[in-house]
Amino acid sequence: MNPVLPDEAIEFGAAASKAFAALGGVDAARRAEDDPSLRSSEVAGALRALGVGELDPRADPGTLAAAAALCEAAGRAALPYPVPSLLLADSEGRPFAVVPDGSPRADHGDLFPEWCVSALAGPATLASPAGDRLGTRLGPFVADLSPGDAVGAHDQDVLLHLALTAWQILGTADRAVDLAVEHVNGRVQFGKPIATFQAVQFQLADAAVAVAGLRELASFTLWRLVAAPGEATADALALRLHAIETARAVLRTCQQLHGAAGVCDEYDISVLTRMVQPALRLPFGAERTAAELAAAIQRDGFDGLFAHGAAT
Repeated sequence: MNPVLPDEAIEFGAAASKAFAALGGVDAARRAEDDPSLRSSEVAGALRALGVGELDPRADPGTLAAAAALCEAAGRAALPYPVPSLLLADSEGRPFAVVPDGSPRADHGDLFPEWCVSALAGPATLASPAGDRLGTRLGPFVADLSPGDAVGAHDQDVLLHLALTAWQILGTADRAVDLAVEHVNGRVQFGKPIATFQAVQFQLADAAVAVAGLRELASFTLWRLVAAPGEATADALALRLHAIETARAVLRTCQQLHGAAGVCDEYDISVLTRMVQPALRLPFGAERTAAELAAAIQRDGFDGLFAHGAAT
């Protein structure tokens, strides 16, 4: 396994980052909170210009890598759009999302008249926005969905959605470290930048190493989804769990290094932290993910470096 994405995927991710910067970067999320219609005009237009509608991560390893690079770029910009779901849209243009059991809801669920949704296990169903209510405690654009007819199993799409969402989380965590580095180099205390303080350097080093480790696991999971798609449930869940835990730790550190500014929306770190919450909490958080991972390992085994990676 090569932990580095192919050159074509890296170039596509760079083009996406440039397009999202032209929208204003994180400021696009701020503007979308004031005017949600910007999501279906400016943001959707930028994604169309990138050719995202022609990008099918199910097609081949190169396209999957490009989709991962796009999701990472979206996470870095807190892009107010359900990019992993859009990438997994069906032939009718219905986006796909993994949703909580019994009460389907999706980030930006109001943007499409019809969705294809699935719990972690079980058949997928069609779903449509439930009323006009937008925004919950999970995030400013989360919307409830009303389930409709069953459309069969979408096991591959479930794993791809979990993995691509983790790449989005990776982008947010990576950008948070960049912002923290910029802040501590510009913030002066006792006559010198706080970046010169050893305690600050230790915190930043830990955050950077955590993000690098998440990137390594995210790349490995892409490879597993291609090499052994029928055996990758535990891999996708392990990636999701590690992404949640890493993002929480990294975002907490980066906000703390910003001081009180870390919770002020004038600073990008605050907006990043808020906008990533649906990805961290839907379809379920760390505790449920850990339980599902344990069950998957017990049921299917887990390919690891040591003998205890197999189920008994």
